[in-house]
Amino acid sequence: MEADTGEAAANSEGRQTDADDVNAEEKEIAQYMEYILKGYEPENLFRYFEEISAIPRGSGNEKGIADYLVSFAEREGLDYYRDEHHNVAIYRPAAPGCEGKEKLMLQGHTDMVCEKNSGVAHDFEKDGLKLIEKDGFLTADGTTLGGDDGAGVVMMLAILADKELKNPALECLFTVQEETGLGGAESFDYSRLSAKRIVNLDTDVEGEAIVSCAGSMNLSFLLEPDFLPFENQALKVSVLGLAGGHSGSDIDRNRRNSILLLGRFLAELYEKEPFNLVSFEGGNKRNAIPREATAVLSVLNRDQAEADLREIAARVYPLLEEEDKGLKIHISKCAKPEKMMCYKDTSRVLSFLSLIPNGVLGMSASKKGLVESSSNLGVVRTEKDVLSFSVYSRSSVESEMDAVFLKMNRLGKVLSMECRLEDRCPGWAFNPDSRLQKDFVSVYKKVFPQANPRVEAIHAGLECGIILEKMGGGDALSFGPNMKNIHTPDETLDLHSVERIYKVLRALVEL
Repeated sequence: MEADTGEAAANSEGRQTDADDVNAEEKEIAQYMEYILKGYEPENLFRYFEEISAIPRGSGNEKGIADYLVSFAEREGLDYYRDEHHNVAIYRPAAPGCEGKEKLMLQGHTDMVCEKNSGVAHDFEKDGLKLIEKDGFLTADGTTLGGDDGAGVVMMLAILADKELKNPALECLFTVQEETGLGGAESFDYSRLSAKRIVNLDTDVEGEAIVSCAGSMNLSFLLEPDFLPFENQALKVSVLGLAGGHSGSDIDRNRRNSILLLGRFLAELYEKEPFNLVSFEGGNKRNAIPREATAVLSVLNRDQAEADLREIAARVYPLLEEEDKGLKIHISKCAKPEKMMCYKDTSRVLSFLSLIPNGVLGMSASKKGLVESSSNLGVVRTEKDVLSFSVYSRSSVESEMDAVFLKMNRLGKVLSMECRLEDRCPGWAFNPDSRLQKDFVSVYKKVFPQANPRVEAIHAGLECGIILEKMGGGDALSFGPNMKNIHTPDETLDLHSVERIYKVLRALVEL
């Protein structure tokens, strides 16, 4: 390939050096696989999904899936590049007669959000997923499925393995840590790529191509409270059973945030009878609407505090959306802690939870129904006498993102809490002259004449913004099969939709 001659030689050496270990791992996976997805086409695509589902691949734990991709490239005789972060690029040369076609990049991410229901014994660091197929839909047993973005990953693999495909030169980029701030896309060496047409496979509505997305910002708030020796009675309070969801695509569905809901309950209790906070824990990912949260308190009268909390929760319950009616409030005694926060710092925490901007912050003036700016308090932890709060903010307008940061920073100053900007990623502006948009609609109608494909902007993070910036521009779009409840243990992938979307992708590649 034109720009990859030296790199291909290096990769050939890499294959020779690493092939034995990687192929041995793949053979071990295949040896113990009991495939359940049968009758779907192309067959190898769905086998790939089962195989990657057997590999733990939470954000930051992508070595195993990178090994799998390298093994795939070895087996198919394709050149590849793997970096120290476990991003992988696989290259397929143009098919005979297609050398004059413009190069195309396919892109998706290998990591997944790791969420599970309470009581589910699953270790995301070492356990594969237990898949359940029923009536054409795929879920996992009590955990997230990883269809986001496993579906995109396996469609790319099926394209790379298709011997009949009349393709242009292909660059398939598999990135890591998308779910924790797009770190893989940010860190990749883009001198390894040259395509200016980019198809991202990381969306969840069939028939819809995304052509613009919001930028994002990761913030952390830190508080080092003053602790006192524990006194009075210990009480553990948990909020459980909320729907949760994606902090971009679900942020306008009025789903409750477990951290803020528990904060509201405790703030109301504090107004009746001040107490001392011992610890506060909630959420797992800053870009997922948290479903559960737990606090330990020091109260003067445990029975009265429980009665007050249940009365407060009963007033709130009728206000919940139907999806959140699974709310449960668990209140119990707990072991006596060694220390507790002073009243002043307990009050600061409750003020923070009461005042922080969260949810939809603004709607687009130019596109009806599109969220322009939002924020999600996704994680709170009490570790080594420090409370940390992780916030994920989004906006499709950079000046509005500046305004969100200003509000957050001022809140930190008022409450004497440190506000850190961890990272910030650009959005992806709408391009009215995009050739890919026109090609997508044309191909879709050709494959499915009765369909009505459309192009949309979304309020969620996609890697296209970073890739376009790093590549110095280009033409991009994103599409994918139907999925529901991503980032939750109720995540569901429509398998027939995967079949249909793959047909569209294949036709688009051959165009």
